[in-house]
Amino acid sequence: MIELKNLSFAYEDQIEILHSVDVTVEEGEFVVICGKSGCGKSTLLRIINGLIPELYSGELKGQGTVLNQPLLTKEFNSYVRDIGVVFQNPKTQFFTSDVYSELAFAMENYGVPKVEMLTRLQEITQQFSLEPFLEKSMFHLSGGQKQLIAFASASMLEHRLFLLDEPSSNLDVETIEQLKSYLEILKAQGMTIIVSEHRLFYLTDLADRYLMMEDGRIVANWTKAELLAKAPAFLQEQGLRALTQPGLARSSKTPENTGALILECQKLRYHYRKQATALAIDQLQLSSQYITGIIGKNGAGKSTFSKLLSGLIKPKSGRILLNGQELTAKQLLKESFVVMQDVNLQLFFETVEKEITVKAKNLKVFDKVVQMLHLEPLLDRHPQTLSGGEKQRVAIASALLSGKRIIIFDEPTSGLDLVHMEEVSNTLLWLQQENILVLVITHDKEFLARTCQRVVHIEKGQLKADDLLHTEY
Repeated sequence: MIELKNLSFAYEDQIEILHSVDVTVEEGEFVVICGKSGCGKSTLLRIINGLIPELYSGELKGQGTVLNQPLLTKEFNSYVRDIGVVFQNPKTQFFTSDVYSELAFAMENYGVPKVEMLTRLQEITQQFSLEPFLEKSMFHLSGGQKQLIAFASASMLEHRLFLLDEPSSNLDVETIEQLKSYLEILKAQGMTIIVSEHRLFYLTDLADRYLMMEDGRIVANWTKAELLAKAPAFLQEQGLRALTQPGLARSSKTPENTGALILECQKLRYHYRKQATALAIDQLQLSSQYITGIIGKNGAGKSTFSKLLSGLIKPKSGRILLNGQELTAKQLLKESFVVMQDVNLQLFFETVEKEITVKAKNLKVFDKVVQMLHLEPLLDRHPQTLSGGEKQRVAIASALLSGKRIIIFDEPTSGLDLVHMEEVSNTLLWLQQENILVLVITHDKEFLARTCQRVVHIEKGQLKADDLLHTEY
């Protein structure tokens, strides 16, 4: 199925990303590629799916075959016909503006007869429970919903090989289970599946083998039994996430709000044009005394809530107060910084150093922030040449240096390995000590358990629960 030998690759004007990589994958195998952010996982997938050198130029050395075709095949359309791909950032693989057209696009592109198209659309729509989304614009979906549509789109044609890059990064627990169930179906059908992933907990029932990468090399090749036999301490030493999901322990301890920033929402309402109410919160008080996690299913209203608190959109009614003073949307913009779920939307400059300093108002902590987020080797790099996890850390650094009093993180651990997840956790704890109001929108229970002292649960645009937590660290 896949045979790669002595594979090396360097993007243009960069040092080698992959070094002498050998990979063999048998037909019907389910292989998980793991390792720290920036170790070369996404680059390896780009070589297998043909985007290197078709789209990404650079120097590729070595040889290999995929689906009995050579890597440098000139028959690109034929080559990719049998490969289903889900990228780390789902927006990069969308071609249309509405869900129904997006699902049909690949089949239209390959000239699938209309009757077959309609049958396949109905089949995939039912398997992924996509009925509520079919008439929606792609622009009105949450990040997790986009990820689900990307996977469904990649499944429309009956491929032989599936390549998934961080497919769970923006998904809630329920949708991850849905993703897992479909992967189980693909595996039972004999498909070959390769998943690059940091969150390993949902794959332990599926994986046959784990390939661990480090600095562009494959340093370990474990069977499922071999990995499951490893002690948790060993996995942590290797920078790998836990194989099981942690629970969230409630706490009865109530910190005092002395000297803390208090952000208060009163009768807050918002709806998008021609849609029902997207958010309705009567009373909620947030304090810098806590790091507060905002949780809920994909599309529950979490991102809408963060946009209201940061002044990116104006409420239809209700008030937002900071320490008792009502703030306009313009004033909220001055007080807040949002690290977006899609960090590509807020990376503009030609070097990482310029990116994090050009609008900074708190440069006195520059050295500390760079050290905390391990950005020293990246300062002269162009942000768009970084891995997804590295981009995430750059955006976080911009937030820390902004001098704002309210910082909202939307899925800050998307694409991050254990080591960098812990760095972000420690960074947020430092912000709390600086009396910054920190809010974290996340589905990452491992991160929640380590970092947040409070969890606000939003469901269908309303406040479902508000709990204090006992953090693990």
